[in-house]
Amino acid sequence: MTNRQPARRPARLAVTAAVLLLVAYAGSRLPGPFALLDNLSNFPAHFAVAFLACAALLAWCGRRALAWAAIAAAGIAIAQVLPWYVDRAGDLPAAAPPHLKLLVSNVYYGNGQYHRVKQLVAEEDPDVVGLIEVNDGWLRRLAPLRARYPHHFEVPDESHVGLALYSRLPITDAREVRIKGEAKTAITATLVTAAGEIDLLLAHPTSPVSAQAIRRRNAQIEALAGYVRDSGRPTLLAGDLNVTMWNPGYRPLEDVAQMHNARAGHGIGPTWPAIGRLGVPIDHILATPDVRLRRFRLLRPVGSDHRPIAAEFSLR
Repeated sequence: MTNRQPARRPARLAVTAAVLLLVAYAGSRLPGPFALLDNLSNFPAHFAVAFLACAALLAWCGRRALAWAAIAAAGIAIAQVLPWYVDRAGDLPAAAPPHLKLLVSNVYYGNGQYHRVKQLVAEEDPDVVGLIEVNDGWLRRLAPLRARYPHHFEVPDESHVGLALYSRLPITDAREVRIKGEAKTAITATLVTAAGEIDLLLAHPTSPVSAQAIRRRNAQIEALAGYVRDSGRPTLLAGDLNVTMWNPGYRPLEDVAQMHNARAGHGIGPTWPAIGRLGVPIDHILATPDVRLRRFRLLRPVGSDHRPIAAEFSLR
């Protein structure tokens, strides 16, 4: 009897872990006011790995039926992720018309490694650069970008809502966009390309640190989607949107604005936190159907808690 008792403990722990994991995953798929569950919806790949770990432990403990159930749960979770690796419908063929490159980076206002951002921009040589969380210190040290990119629009801030846009292409109508009455949530400008004009929105909705903040973020994203839909113009939306493709807050970008994500076919490209491939994709480049996107890339870290991203775009 004393030998059986210790043997039962791993089995009980495995079953308890699997049940708690299943409850957390089910809760993350249901709409509700709980900030924790809403944020957990951003981690389907992590859930899949955790379910597989539970399955291995359950199988080792002899609970094979429960192990298969955990494998099935892992399959359901990973089914949310796999389509991002197989759908390349947005890519252009090799003989496509000229395309342009957009680089987007949340540099983090407390990051002092300015040289890493400047070096990355020099190496990638994008046509358009969008930076998030820039303050006056960042703008002083990014002065060389103004020579490299003669068209720019900067709205710095000393916390986390500063935005800056740099472009080789001529830009017109650059301005702040007040989303749900809040300043510095987004800036917009019209890029004048050889094929025609494309509007660019650079945005940074509220970080989902509480239930109230999640409601604000969702309202801001819904307002951004409505803004894009109502403009009826070819539009790029880029920035740190503080939401993944699996979160309910993301849906208006697809359902209302009819936008597609540059990630399609290129994997999930986790950007936050900037720790290898362990993060989640909350930085995005999206476009309306009249703008093609291709060659999405996750770029190397620049000292921020976010990794930069880049993609090419062209007017259909």
